[in-house]
Amino acid sequence: MSGDLTLDTIAVRIGLTFLAAFVLGWDREELGHPAGLRTLVLIGLSACTAMLLADWLLAQTAGSSGGLTRLDLMRLAQGVLGGIGFIGAGTILKQGNIVRGVTTAATLWLTTVIGLCFGSGAWPIGLAATLAGLVTLQALRRLEAVLRRRSYGTMTLEFGPEADPAALLAELDALGLKVKASTLVQGVEGGSLRCLGSHTGEDRAWTLAAVARLRAARAVTKASWEDLS
Repeated sequence: MSGDLTLDTIAVRIGLTFLAAFVLGWDREELGHPAGLRTLVLIGLSACTAMLLADWLLAQTAGSSGGLTRLDLMRLAQGVLGGIGFIGAGTILKQGNIVRGVTTAATLWLTTVIGLCFGSGAWPIGLAATLAGLVTLQALRRLEAVLRRRSYGTMTLEFGPEADPAALLAELDALGLKVKASTLVQGVEGGSLRCLGSHTGEDRAWTLAAVARLRAARAVTKASWEDLS
């Protein structure tokens, strides 16, 4: 599937890489992820260019019997895949016990491999991977929403010295908040309670009702909800 590197061949391979990275990047951009449209397109084009360079170097050294000029095609690909790990790590964020950005990091990885496919002339593989990636990002996202139906976030309460933290935790449980982790700070003049968890209610309605109910609890001076979904 690879041939002579004419200008037409180079244009087709780079064009297919651009289109594949564009549609995957558009999905990330719509959701406001740190690695969006331009990032994925640049990564795909970088991978494609690396494989084009490998093909070109192979053509330049074809027929050479010198040990120093023999080319291992996979060296460039391995270097690209190794380097993309640094970018992928930068998209992953940890907030309490919630890890975000893993899907975006995986999309970076997929876009890189797709670029390598188009760059090496393996167009059917690249097209199939692009289609599979779109199905995964679009269709499975809706399936996840149906299966999960949970909203994740952090509830923060500030209270005076008369407050009972145990009663506040019981109130959170009654509201349907499944607490995964909590931090309690208590002093002479009061303190704060920060709970990381999830609930199954409609997010906006649940937030308004929960904050209002907790704000009315004994000695609570402030209640806030930070959505992490």
